[in-house]
Amino acid sequence: MKNKTVLITGASGHIGSQLVSHFLGSSWNVIGVANNATMAPRENLSIIASDFTEVGAGQKLIVEAGKLHGGIDLVINNAARQDVALLQNEDPKRIHDVIQVNLGAIAEIYSEVASGKYMTESIINLSSIEAVGARPGHSIYASTKAALEALTKSAAQEIAPIRSNAIRLGLIYREGINEAWPTGVAAWHQKSPLERLGTVDDIFRAVDFLWESKWTTGTVLTLDGGMSVSANW
Repeated sequence: MKNKTVLITGASGHIGSQLVSHFLGSSWNVIGVANNATMAPRENLSIIASDFTEVGAGQKLIVEAGKLHGGIDLVINNAARQDVALLQNEDPKRIHDVIQVNLGAIAEIYSEVASGKYMTESIINLSSIEAVGARPGHSIYASTKAALEALTKSAAQEIAPIRSNAIRLGLIYREGINEAWPTGVAAWHQKSPLERLGTVDDIFRAVDFLWESKWTTGTVLTLDGGMSVSANW
């Protein structure tokens, strides 16, 4: 992995920041992308500020990032907005912004990477079990994740030999989640066959597998402790 370059969007968030540390620890060059540049500088870490609500931001990001190390071996699309609102309370601007951040900007990234100029080997998208499971107040978010998985699969045909895969995540532990959402965490433990939340280590293993597996493309890998196969009636 030495001297390889990974671009990670949403790099200032819980999962994104942990992914940054994971790849730095494996001697990668890391390009961390956030909607602000407040991340602390570290060796082998470049930081790019980007607002994905702006049309064209995804394409501009790849062009800028491609100049830093001469190429981008791996792209991890982690950035997402998860606004919660019932449809009757939605407004056009918020609908647009969620779709643009969660899908539009990623489609732009695919379009630019598909040119072949960046020597990219793999794109990994972080999806959610909400892509296949309905939840009130999450209609727009869930729709973008379902569309992202469709994009992942279709792109695998179009951009080969660049590999295109996704990881469909269940509930991931973060500090304070038990206090912030006690009923949700308790329900997850009760219904999940493995009776625990996911961890960033679970995500690391899946990302490493999809990077190293050169014969895997068009795949959506589910990490949810078995929640998606639990009886819902």
